[in-house]
Amino acid sequence: FEAKKKKPLPRAKSATEENGKSHHKDEASASSTSVEPQIVLLDHGLYHDISDELRADFCELVRASVNRDAFTARKMSIKFCGESGGLYRFFPLVLSPWFVFSSDVTAADLQAARKGALPPNTKLEDIGKFLISLHDEGGTNMLGVLHSLGYTRGILNDLKFPEHLRLRAFAKFATLGLAERVNKSSAMVSSGVSSTVAISLLLAQVRVEVLKWIIAVLTPVAPILAIAGRGSPGLAAAMVSPAAHGLAALAVFIARLTEHPELMC
Repeated sequence: FEAKKKKPLPRAKSATEENGKSHHKDEASASSTSVEPQIVLLDHGLYHDISDELRADFCELVRASVNRDAFTARKMSIKFCGESGGLYRFFPLVLSPWFVFSSDVTAADLQAARKGALPPNTKLEDIGKFLISLHDEGGTNMLGVLHSLGYTRGILNDLKFPEHLRLRAFAKFATLGLAERVNKSSAMVSSGVSSTVAISLLLAQVRVEVLKWIIAVLTPVAPILAIAGRGSPGLAAAMVSPAAHGLAALAVFIARLTEHPELMC
């Protein structure tokens, strides 16, 4: 069969506008493999101003969630969205489903979610108060931050970007943010971060890997745990935590040898 010849693209032109008339000159003819120029509009609509205190508190919440520190995660969640209806328990899950182990979610909550119902003792009024607390008159703009993160997360999901790499970035910058708040002078040195911060960054990466392995181990049995209604995700995570730590340390060691430096903490 004889291949059909492709129709050549129009000759490229450079144009300027003057007095409403176009002036152009012909350039070299475009090859058959050239791509036609397109106009791309960039939408700049997700800028949110937040205070340094809010930024530091958010870093604290992220670090606590990565560390499976339920006490600190609960305290920061209440600070962001109040105690109405106990919905603060689910706030870490808004950031990532992997943060379930620091969210105080109970077996009863899981059973309600499985049925598509509200959590026990939760009213629609509580949900309204929850949303208002995220963007109150006092200047808290966490709702705007979540809006921006939602767009970013949606794009990454479409690109099939691994969740553990997204959380690794979360943990990295939360660690840097908290280090700067504690001691701005010693957190950074001329060659980069200080040795103390470098160790904290490495530990943050290990803890994200621990989450990854806990999720991998518990996912197959999660439906059984939800139906049985016994214990909590935190308790189940604690049972497999020792093995997950060993696997995570090995995974980080291998990643240091094989991954691109920009993917490392």
